[in-house]
Amino acid sequence: IQQAKTNMKKIILTIATCFALTFCAEAQTQRIATVNMRVVFDGYFKTKQADNEIKKRAAEFDVEGKKYQDEFKNLTEEYNATLARVDDPTITPEVKAQRKKEAEDKMMEIKKLETAVTQFERSARTALSEQQKRLRDNIMKDILDLIAKRAKSEKYNKVIDSGAESADRSPVLLYTDGEDDMTDDILKLLNASAPVEILKQMEETPVGVEIK
Repeated sequence: IQQAKTNMKKIILTIATCFALTFCAEAQTQRIATVNMRVVFDGYFKTKQADNEIKKRAAEFDVEGKKYQDEFKNLTEEYNATLARVDDPTITPEVKAQRKKEAEDKMMEIKKLETAVTQFERSARTALSEQQKRLRDNIMKDILDLIAKRAKSEKYNKVIDSGAESADRSPVLLYTDGEDDMTDDILKLLNASAPVEILKQMEETPVGVEIK
């Protein structure tokens, strides 16, 4: 029994050694590149175009929302004026009843408008959110497809996001010598066909930077 245990330990040790040697051999043959996805995403000209589209759409919603606000203000003023005329002591009961009905009708209009405003705001938020997601997904696909193509052509086994952070905001990639960083090359290829006016906009107001 003792001999069997000894033999089993030797077998386990041999297997563990083989695994360790195999892992080391694979690690030595692995080629790993890095790309800072935040830098690439923000620096891609299509991100700026998407940012422009979202801001334009948001401005259109703001104009429409302003119309609702003006209409609500006018209706409220009309309601208050009509309500004030109800208590006029010089009018007959018939006129008083008529004015009271007019005030009630105005209040109904206000309530309907409040419902319309709520629906509009919800619809606007949803539309902007869906557009942002669609544009972001398309941009990310461009970037990831190019990274994959470049990685395959350069025989890289893995590409790591050098700008990624963990849940506690500490960097995921703790060290890199930067020799196999593809950030600048990827960004240059992505922006090869960028319109001149967009590049100028990116220099003046980069994505994510609000100029007051």
